[in-house]
Amino acid sequence: MGPGDTHLVPTIHACIAKFETPFGIGTGLNLYDFSYVGNVAYAHVLAVENMLSTQTAAGETFFISNQEPIPFRDFCKAIWKEFGHIPPFEVSIPKPIAWASGWMAEWVTWLTGTDSTLNRGSVKDYCQTAYANTDKARRILGYQRQVGLQEGIQISCAVR
Repeated sequence: MGPGDTHLVPTIHACIAKFETPFGIGTGLNLYDFSYVGNVAYAHVLAVENMLSTQTAAGETFFISNQEPIPFRDFCKAIWKEFGHIPPFEVSIPKPIAWASGWMAEWVTWLTGTDSTLNRGSVKDYCQTAYANTDKARRILGYQRQVGLQEGIQISCAVR
């Protein structure tokens, strides 16, 4: 997420025009931890600084995120709110029904050559938990986010 984002925020924003915002999949409690692009760039600077000094990061792999896990549905609502949209009602679609509908939508898009937001991949993405422990980046690189989630959302939506 950030200025120039061509995937995450635009995809979630497009749900407004498609009248998809009232529909959630699964429990809506699965946590995601997003990364603001400026924070990722900052982590790279810290890694370079480390390699020019102690080199304790050499050969290491790091998870970098905003360190603010949030339910995926709440993240979507925060994006929509930045565009002045609040879903008029909410309906939770059980994951197995959404999965089957996604499979059918894939066939329809294949047969008709059209595009659909719903597919088995989008159901998986919407329902999975996706966050990681960033303690190693904090410990070795000294990483702390510079831009918080809400500020990152506002910046990302302002450039649309």
